[in-house]
Amino acid sequence: MKNFKVCGSEYEEFLIRMEEFHGYRSPGILLGGLMLDTALEKLGPTPYLNVVCETVACLPDAVQILTPCTLGNGFLQVFDWGKFAFTAYDRQTLAGMRMWLNYDRLSEYPIVRSWFERTGRPREKPPFEQLAAEILAAAPEIIVHCAVRLARALKDSQPVPTGPCPKCGESYPLNHGPVCPACRGDAYYR
Repeated sequence: MKNFKVCGSEYEEFLIRMEEFHGYRSPGILLGGLMLDTALEKLGPTPYLNVVCETVACLPDAVQILTPCTLGNGFLQVFDWGKFAFTAYDRQTLAGMRMWLNYDRLSEYPIVRSWFERTGRPREKPPFEQLAAEILAAAPEIIVHCAVRLARALKDSQPVPTGPCPKCGESYPLNHGPVCPACRGDAYYR
């Protein structure tokens, strides 16, 4: 695996960046990186790259490690659908590539399947190197892609005006209504 690259990064360099960003070597980030590598190859040059992930687990970190798309700059969006899938697309043309796993093919890769389905004992995973080797072997068979066009832009292209909430005085995007979401009763804290 020494000469292997993920999105232009040497494999060992990618693992170091993964550990620094995510805290440990993650099979999900490795698989996400391989999916992203395929997506970017299929898309070709995409100067206005955006990505929408359909899970909160691992995939968003792969995107943030390997592309300029982050949650902070808004070029990465996350839908908590629990699907190990994402769409990389051009935010101007809305043309993109949706990536996901071929669940039926996982049965041919028992280590990957056990990890993915979480069928092993709680909190026990195979050693990363063993799982990584099978992910690398399985990737061409289990990664599926399809060209797509987004039905609409997922992010406002114009700045959203902000102002103070009349109840708490904190600033918030005014398009959320007459008061901020917390004062409206949607607070996650007491």
